[in-house]
Amino acid sequence: MRWHSEEATLSILQDTIDEDAAVAMSTVGDYRGHLLPGESETMGRMAEVRQLGFSSGRHCAHLAQGLLGLTPESVLREERVPVWPAGSVGAITHSDDIAAAVASTTHQGVGIDVEATGRVDESMYRILFTAEEQAELTRLAQAVDEPDTLMFSAKEAVYKAIYPTGRKYIGFREVEVHLNPDRRIFTMSYLGEHAPNQAMTRGIGYWTTGVGHVLTLFFIPRV
Repeated sequence: MRWHSEEATLSILQDTIDEDAAVAMSTVGDYRGHLLPGESETMGRMAEVRQLGFSSGRHCAHLAQGLLGLTPESVLREERVPVWPAGSVGAITHSDDIAAAVASTTHQGVGIDVEATGRVDESMYRILFTAEEQAELTRLAQAVDEPDTLMFSAKEAVYKAIYPTGRKYIGFREVEVHLNPDRRIFTMSYLGEHAPNQAMTRGIGYWTTGVGHVLTLFFIPRV
């Protein structure tokens, strides 16, 4: 996988994912001067801090496009969802400190998410996780760092990968994450009734941790 990262401790995924995709990461900063046509207007009246996250995410998206050999094009927004140029799919994420994007021209969908460690606590479990997932968190406590933040991040990455196909809101408890700590991969079950969302069950996800963050990626292959 093609990879560009200023966060070396997170770039171990470069050697563990055999996917035709590109990922770019950056620290969050002021990249408003690097935005392409239409992207500045897409920011609208966002607060200053949101503009920094937005512009950093778009900067990563342009880097990912370049890593695929594409001429960077504007990634606009529709109903708060990034709209990628024809012929490609992608996703963008950022925390307060790190921004990242993934792009591909061969997958049905791709997703990425980065979360600061400690993002999730037990008071949120009944909203975010199924009963089976909550039991799994107990079993994983000794094998995985921040398993609850990881499971939450995995769901976010999956939502971003499936939304262009399903085009429908998915509740947190409509999907179930299956973590494999030995291989650092995860798969998903869809518990809802919207048939297009079943495509997520063909996908595979990966994760890494470092610099106080959890990073997840999810890839849905084309049929």
